[in-house]
Amino acid sequence: MIMQTEMLYMRDCYLREFEARVLQRGEDGGRHFVVLDKTAFYPLGGGQSSDTGTLNGIRVTSVQKDAGVVKHFTEAPVHETLVKGAIDWDKRHTFMCMHTAQHLLSAIVLDLWGSSTAGNQIELDYSRIDFNPLTPPTDFIDILTTKFNKAVDDALPVKIYFTARDEVLKSVDERRRRLFARLPESVKEVRIVEIEGADKVPCGGTHVANTAEIGHIRITKVDNKGKDTIRVRFELEKTRAD
Repeated sequence: MIMQTEMLYMRDCYLREFEARVLQRGEDGGRHFVVLDKTAFYPLGGGQSSDTGTLNGIRVTSVQKDAGVVKHFTEAPVHETLVKGAIDWDKRHTFMCMHTAQHLLSAIVLDLWGSSTAGNQIELDYSRIDFNPLTPPTDFIDILTTKFNKAVDDALPVKIYFTARDEVLKSVDERRRRLFARLPESVKEVRIVEIEGADKVPCGGTHVANTAEIGHIRITKVDNKGKDTIRVRFELEKTRAD
């Protein structure tokens, strides 16, 4: 039977601490793990590494989904049934900024050049996005940087909510509808990440509540990866996780 874990970050990305009950404990590849009834830890996935932190003061080194089971790997065994979890907040907030930046950058490229995001990798110091099909103009970096930084300066609200799949499809353009087509037909309620006036897409990741938190962008490299695919690597100004 699959142990169901309530993913608390899906509704509150700013939750730093939480209490939970241990459903299962064991070892996997010589590493200790526990499965909880609820968690604020983001697991590995979506081109992003997992959160780290503590459970009852014991270090959580990674969180992974294994056949639908969310395993929290720890440096030592967790013996208690009730635990208090704490997220490494600076790391989480940096990932929230980076992930929201990816959405904003992808939205700008889609709107200006009609190119879709073919893949991404989100890191703490830099991130990258692959776009296809895209033949960038000579002033590509300048246009992208200016548009992105204006959206940051405009302090656009970022909303996360759940809604019926059929309803949200009525409110997005054809290009964004393709993103919803990637979801299984059985998924009727969708988690939406909406950057007001800029983007509305399905996503299960962690995000900031306003573009002002992201910081300005610096595009450090644009590579041609072949087959009409362009890879954009970027960094963000350092933001403070208050």
